[in-house]
Amino acid sequence: MTPDTVLVTGASGALGKAVLERVRAAGLRAALLLRDPAEAEAERATGGWAAAVDLLDEAAVATAVAAAVAAAERDGGRLGAALLLAGGFALESAADTDLAALRRQLDLNLATAATVVRAVLPDMLRRGDGTIVGVAAGQARRGGARAAAYAASKAALAAYLRAVDEETAAHGVRTVTVFPMGTLDTEANRRAMPAADPAGWIDTARLADVLLLAATLGPRARLREVEVHPDA
Repeated sequence: MTPDTVLVTGASGALGKAVLERVRAAGLRAALLLRDPAEAEAERATGGWAAAVDLLDEAAVATAVAAAVAAAERDGGRLGAALLLAGGFALESAADTDLAALRRQLDLNLATAATVVRAVLPDMLRRGDGTIVGVAAGQARRGGARAAAYAASKAALAAYLRAVDEETAAHGVRTVTVFPMGTLDTEANRRAMPAADPAGWIDTARLADVLLLAATLGPRARLREVEVHPDA
C-alpha cells in the first residue's frame, strides 16, 4: 500500500537527492519543501510540486503542507507519507559548544521536523492513515566525541518521534525513525575526509531504499526504529 504523494524535506542534499530518485522510480509523486526559492522554481519548471519555505516558520510550513495536500487531492490521490530529511551537522567539542550552538542544532534537527509533523498530522489523522519517517543518527544511540550538540539534537528527534508514534499509532498514523550507524558516502564527506576509506561508509542509495520502504510499507506490518549499518 503506497502513498500517491510523498512530502520530502531536505531534498537538495545528497541523501535527499537519492531518496527523490527512489520515490520517482517507484512511480510516486514528490512534494518538496525547499529552502532555496530558485531550487523550488526549477522543480516547478519541470512539472514537479515544490514550495520554498523556512522550516522554522510554523505558519509558512502549515500553508505549504496544506497546499501540497490540496494538490495531491486534486489529482485524485493523497499525501500519504512525509520523509523528514532536513538537518545539519556540527563538529565541536563539548567544552566549546555554547547554548547558541546547541540551540542551532536543535533547530536544524528537531524543530525542522516538528513543524512538518504538526502540519501533516491533521490530514493523516482525519484519514486514519499516513507514515512519518525521520532520520536520526548513530550518535543519538551512542554519543560521539566532538558531536555533543549534534548527538543531543538527533536523540531529541528520536524521542520526539517515539512520542508522536505513541499518540498516533492507534489512529493509523505510523512513525518510523531510521538510524544511520555510520558515515554516509557523500561527495562532501569524501572531500572532508580524503584519507578515509569510503568502503566502510553507508551508501546513500541503499539508505534511500530503506527510507522508501519505511514510507511505503503500509498497514499489517510496520517498522518503528531501524538501524542501518555499514556493510564492512
